[in-house]
Amino acid sequence: MRDLTIGLRGRGHDCTVMVGPPEGALAEQLREAGVPVVPIPALRKPIRPVADAVCFAQVMRALRKARPEIVAAHTAKAGFIGRFAARRLGAPVFFTPHGLSFVDRERGTTIGFRLLLERLAARTGGQMIAVCEAERRLALQYLGSQAAPIATIPHGLPDCETRGERSGGRAAIAMVARFDRQKDHATLVRALSSLRHLEWELRLAGSGPLLESIQRMVEERGLASRVTFLRQHRDTPGLLAASDIFVLASHFEAFPISILEAMRAGLPVIATDTGGVCEAVEEDWNGFLIPVGDSSRLAERLTLLLQSPELRKSMGMRSRLRFRRDFEWRRMLDRTEALYASALRNGIRCEMAPGA
Repeated sequence: MRDLTIGLRGRGHDCTVMVGPPEGALAEQLREAGVPVVPIPALRKPIRPVADAVCFAQVMRALRKARPEIVAAHTAKAGFIGRFAARRLGAPVFFTPHGLSFVDRERGTTIGFRLLLERLAARTGGQMIAVCEAERRLALQYLGSQAAPIATIPHGLPDCETRGERSGGRAAIAMVARFDRQKDHATLVRALSSLRHLEWELRLAGSGPLLESIQRMVEERGLASRVTFLRQHRDTPGLLAASDIFVLASHFEAFPISILEAMRAGLPVIATDTGGVCEAVEEDWNGFLIPVGDSSRLAERLTLLLQSPELRKSMGMRSRLRFRRDFEWRRMLDRTEALYASALRNGIRCEMAPGA
């Protein structure tokens, strides 16, 4: 959303961003780029009817002041309130969930109350933007005939310098992910425990509630000398540019940006085959896909890459080519701008769907 906003502003469009607390780095970066940022104090993630009613009033007040021709809402809570507010205002609205909130990806089921809310919001009209085909299929599966029109526009990232000082002796393996139950650092540690005879080092960037338990696991398995915990590392491009292999072990995903960052850096990727991961990582072409929690398969794939610098190089080159072809930032910007322009050109308004 930050990159889209700055990109659209660079093409002559006036953009205003409304954010909930805490504002953090996003608001700071937008303001530095000259984008007006409007705080919405009541916009918070938990579902709280009274606070959400206050939030709706705050959003309506901000929208009436800004008088936008297009409303774009990102993530579940902003998407729910933003779509109703846009309908009230009579402006075309686009909703990008980034990951459908009514799907329990860990159990493969739906969260009934959230699904009901999404079906209600979908009847306000507008259009959904899925970040991958897997998310689009899920939306159609669960929303059915009530689904708003759905376009698929994958995430895109600005290109940057990809070459860094690669590790000299040991191959450097990187994983950039928050330490929580969605991510599966434990499977990676178990896989590497069986590869002590190979030359590697592991760099883990991120923080979260499971950080200490993974640190203990690393120490208990005698891997502390090979594993570096970088916590909140601020230079992800630099970290990846100095790495040789990227791993993302997860229990579930929608469409992780970290994989695109690794592809941009020209790295081979080993990732859990979940969500839309296979839309970026092609098996045995620019990386490998593994089943959830399969440390043995992960160890096998790591062994192939650790033992063959040539394979790492060829897969990394393909990752880089795939990134530039499909996931470079301007492609996302072009497609989003064209979608917005089409809505204005066709006079699409945000109207209540028939039968609502």
